Amino acid sequence: MEQRALLAFVISLIILIGYQALFIPAPQAPPAPEVTGAPSAPAPAQSSGSAPAEVADVAPPGGQPASPPAIRRPPSAPEKLATVETELFRAVFSSYGGRLKHFELKDYALTAGAESPPLDMVVSERVLPLGLYWRAGDGAVMGDRDVVYDVTVDRERVGAGERATVTLTAATDAGARLTKRLTIDGDSYVLGFEADVDAQGDPALGVAWARSAPREAAGRMGGTEGPAVLVGGELEAEQSYGLDEIVFHKGVVSWAGYADHYFLAAFYPDQPTELSFVADPSTPGSVEAQLWNEIADGRVAYNLFIGPKRIRMLGELGHALDRAVDLGWFTVVARPLLEFLFLIHRVTGNYGWAILLLTIAIRVVYYPINKKQVGAMKAMQRIQPELKKIQEKYKDDRERLNKEMIETYRRHKVNPMSGCWPMLLQIPVFIGLYNALMQAIELRHAPFFGWITDLSQPDRLGSLPIPFVEPPGIPVMTLLMGASMIIQQRMTPSMGDPTQQRMMMLMPVFFTVFFVNMPAGLVLYWFANNVLMIGQQYMTNRASA
Repeated sequence: MEQRALLAFVISLIILIGYQALFIPAPQAPPAPEVTGAPSAPAPAQSSGSAPAEVADVAPPGGQPASPPAIRRPPSAPEKLATVETELFRAVFSSYGGRLKHFELKDYALTAGAESPPLDMVVSERVLPLGLYWRAGDGAVMGDRDVVYDVTVDRERVGAGERATVTLTAATDAGARLTKRLTIDGDSYVLGFEADVDAQGDPALGVAWARSAPREAAGRMGGTEGPAVLVGGELEAEQSYGLDEIVFHKGVVSWAGYADHYFLAAFYPDQPTELSFVADPSTPGSVEAQLWNEIADGRVAYNLFIGPKRIRMLGELGHALDRAVDLGWFTVVARPLLEFLFLIHRVTGNYGWAILLLTIAIRVVYYPINKKQVGAMKAMQRIQPELKKIQEKYKDDRERLNKEMIETYRRHKVNPMSGCWPMLLQIPVFIGLYNALMQAIELRHAPFFGWITDLSQPDRLGSLPIPFVEPPGIPVMTLLMGASMIIQQRMTPSMGDPTQQRMMMLMPVFFTVFFVNMPAGLVLYWFANNVLMIGQQYMTNRASA
């Protein structure tokens, strides 16, 4: 590979990928703008007669939240649970706060193990999702965390084409009457959600999805996790880890909720609406994503999606939900590549083989460009002796040196940049495929062969602890990828000064370290790409011998 081309590739790779994959910026919480009628501090939340009062744990835009005490379970009101089960999930509702206690996805396991329990979308130690907030007559913010609800379910098992309704009702000591109603279809991850607060005061009303904040920053494999909103056509996502201030967004909201790498819980109106979004970390160890309607008049109705971030399914649901799958700067390239990968998988039935065939297809498309690049490298190699003589002869005359070198390029009809542009043209495809393979939930727990049982995780053989390798084990395919880069480098005509050549020798080491904790699917693509380039270089060298 011509040295300038490789340098251009490495620099672009560091800028475009390293920024996304290696560094997670600390979330910056903008100050919440003032909203007319918002209190400066919340008043104690009222509760039902059997539940003690508690400081409200959230303030609407402009308010300052108070840190709530730990949840206190009403001793005289035992918790009542109601379960609704469909073909896709099992939902458990609690009378405490009228919240979701479990939402288990039947088609998605927590881990790749055969005995793994189903993945539960409710991950919370202190605050359960489905919270309801409103303003009292004095402007104080009220919450229903310790309100005890009555729970009724008209159907516990819901088949395809059937529908169930869950109704949660309560009354507070202050006389407010609260109602939450969820409509559940047997074959959909979308629930209908309605909330009604009959109380005097400000008509503003908020709903929330809560989740325990991760205990450590998400690594390369974990992606970001936290509150997310599509507001004004822009995706705004916060990292829950380390979030210590309220983050506020106001504008035309398409959807809002809580997202992790592969799953999403999001409220969305039938049409994009002017709403306020608050990411609230005021409860220690938890973060709430709150959606506020300032003119709700005590009643809101949303759709509530709780499920996997399958880009096709989200696209079919509309409301720009597929934007939750963030494919980065090169979405226009990443999305077609992802669709092509799905198409190949329909034939192979294995995403590992699908990635290999996709790699071959990309190499075929780029063959003319790569052939031109190899020709340019050969031409540059032929004139290297002449260029070295010129550099030695005019080493003390920079102006004459440049003039003579340009004349040499012109005489031999060689463009020194011709080896660089083909590589630059391939960078959007690499970045796009990188993002596609990193974000595709289809690769989660998808096996390839042998020790590679999950293409969304690093490949590991055994459990031998190795420094900087996490999880432990031997990264066999990553080491093979590094070896293939060394072979490719040795087969490529070497040009440039000795310092550049020594620097290029370090590139296989750099890439091996860079990829050691990357998903096996991405390493598989890069390894296969190297093998194909070795084959192409071999045939080119034989043809020119």
